[in-house]
Amino acid sequence: MPKVSIIVPVHNTECYLQACVESLTAQTLADIEIILVENCSTDDSLQVCKTLAQGDCRIKVLSIDKADLSTARNEGIKVATGEYIAFVDSDDTVLPTLCEETYNLAIEHNLGLVCFSLHKTYDNRADKYPYRNDGTTEIVSAKEMTTLIITDKLPTYVCTLLFRRDLFDTLTFPENIYYEDRASTFLFTAACGRGGIIHKSYYRYYCRSGSISRSYSWKHYRDFAFANLRRLEFINNSGLYSKDEMASVASISADSFLRKLRHILSKAKSPEQRAEALAWCNKLNLIPKGTRLPPKARVIRWYIERFIL
Repeated sequence: MPKVSIIVPVHNTECYLQACVESLTAQTLADIEIILVENCSTDDSLQVCKTLAQGDCRIKVLSIDKADLSTARNEGIKVATGEYIAFVDSDDTVLPTLCEETYNLAIEHNLGLVCFSLHKTYDNRADKYPYRNDGTTEIVSAKEMTTLIITDKLPTYVCTLLFRRDLFDTLTFPENIYYEDRASTFLFTAACGRGGIIHKSYYRYYCRSGSISRSYSWKHYRDFAFANLRRLEFINNSGLYSKDEMASVASISADSFLRKLRHILSKAKSPEQRAEALAWCNKLNLIPKGTRLPPKARVIRWYIERFIL
């Protein structure tokens, strides 16, 4: 059994895939497996995967017939055999000590999850480090880690977490949506028992023009709103928080939900889109009483309650 399985969804990234995989095969923790999950690429990504696998016996190639990031991750989990599982996007790279240092912390403290930092590399401007990068570590409860995720004090990306394998016995990633990280990582932290945090930017996240995260459509706004709606439902129903804590923890998710709800209301074209947007207006009661909202979000809420509901 390898210590860490690294799952890499691959879709039309032939130009970046070799650099990504080379950063994985160079890990200082040698006892790993790398699972490349090719999903409906129209370029030569599948052939690149097969060529890379010929050069390292730790690389496995899985090809699926659905072009969806979460589906690729979920299918990779099914064949993963590692004690812990990490995820890397096929156009990104990681530092060589990522697996060794996160795995060692997890084993030393019997952790369900380890969260780490990332930095963003852009096409035309300097790298950005949105989170701490001082190399310090913390051990926190599941509640503490979940709160840090929901309040955006830690990165919400799947790719900045090392997961203990048994977390996937009951949890999977939501399929067919964008922003699946925001809609799911808090569920894993809530189930982790205890979590570790390493404030070190192991992960280089490339922000390229034209990528999914830099393109916006009605579905993008809809899925971002959905992710925050799932957070609000969790805050209300998980039993993790008292009423006073709910109001504090929900602030960022409520603000984001209201802003995206405004977009899906204004951009809805079809009857189905309008019906869904209107149905979500009835979810405003999920915002806990006493939640502090910035002025713009308060205006959006007032408008919906006054003129739509």
